Amino acid sequence: MNPFKKPSTRLVALCSAAYFISYLTRKTYEASILSICDDTGLARTAAGLAGTAAVALYGSGQFVTGWLADRIDPRKIVLSALLLTAVCNAATPFAAAAGVGALIVVQAVNGFAQAMFWPPLVKILAARLSSERYRGGIFAVNVAANIAIIAVFALVAGCVRFYGWRLSFGAVAASALAMAAVWWRCGRDDGAIECNRRHSTAIDLETECHQKQSATVGNNESPPSSAFVLVPVALAIVCLGALRDGIEAWAPTILSDLYGLETSKAVFSVALLPIFAVASMAAARALRRRLGGEVRAALVLFAMGLTCALALRILHGASLAAGLPLLALLSAAMHGANLLLVGELPGRFATTGHVGTVSGALNACVYVGAAISIYGFAALREHFAGWLPVFGLWAALLTLALALCLVALHRRNSEHVA
Repeated sequence: MNPFKKPSTRLVALCSAAYFISYLTRKTYEASILSICDDTGLARTAAGLAGTAAVALYGSGQFVTGWLADRIDPRKIVLSALLLTAVCNAATPFAAAAGVGALIVVQAVNGFAQAMFWPPLVKILAARLSSERYRGGIFAVNVAANIAIIAVFALVAGCVRFYGWRLSFGAVAASALAMAAVWWRCGRDDGAIECNRRHSTAIDLETECHQKQSATVGNNESPPSSAFVLVPVALAIVCLGALRDGIEAWAPTILSDLYGLETSKAVFSVALLPIFAVASMAAARALRRRLGGEVRAALVLFAMGLTCALALRILHGASLAAGLPLLALLSAAMHGANLLLVGELPGRFATTGHVGTVSGALNACVYVGAAISIYGFAALREHFAGWLPVFGLWAALLTLALALCLVALHRRNSEHVA
């Protein structure tokens, strides 16, 4: 039997493809920024401001689109996102030629367009799939994002070599338009992304028994009755975001500064991080099943990350053979924790009608940490003329994340006792 004949499989494949395009249309600017500066004469600081504007609108937009996903058809939000990001990417070469002001505006709008993907996709998957199938769907969507990161570097490198960086933006804009056509057609033809629970569909029939089983798993399968339980989790996610994106941003510089690695080799080494991320996400899922909860599993991953951060601080450039795997393991642990706390945890709110709001808010917390770290880690390194204090800060953030997860678990247990 062809697995793609199952409505649930088609749904996951469709959402994964949409999120793949989301990352493709978001990361192309980051991958092209040096080429844009060299070709147009824009200062790197000016081009960086456009990237900062995109991150700011992406993070803050999560709150808005998460709230909207709980109130209007999330399919329409995703379709709008695909069309809007296609326009922004097509306009980027013209904006770069016009000057920094136009580039900032276009990238800021694109940042908000990107914020229109995650909460609605989570809402769609949570509304239509059983608990375990939802988790599998979230895993597939995150794998698609990591594949897209590798694809972006390959696409931009190929375009720059054979034609120019402008072609890469035209290519991703065309891919977004093609995905919009597929998304619209699938929504009309067979209801694969239908989210109205008043109608019984094949997905409902397929997952009915799974939903009944999920309801009997135990307390860990229900959402917390108090929003205050989510507060320490949200703060832990800020720490997670600072480490996940901060490491990705500065790993090439760290490898170059501490181990004397050539820039090209350092960038190539970091391009392999998504492979470790996928392996870590698979391990995180197994850990969650074994321990019975996302926060418990994240606790273990934060502890693993803390061990890596302390080892990096102790070794401090002593050996590339030790430093590179430690960086990779630390980055992978953060990706695994991100899958659990930002991807899987919001699914527990599927029956409350707030899954979009929760997923948007938690994902926004990731980018609060990212915005702080991308500037903060570099400033700390410059002030102390080295990476040793940065590694110490990483250890402190992971210790704080561990403490916050323990607080969340304590509050959750107190709810059930009460």
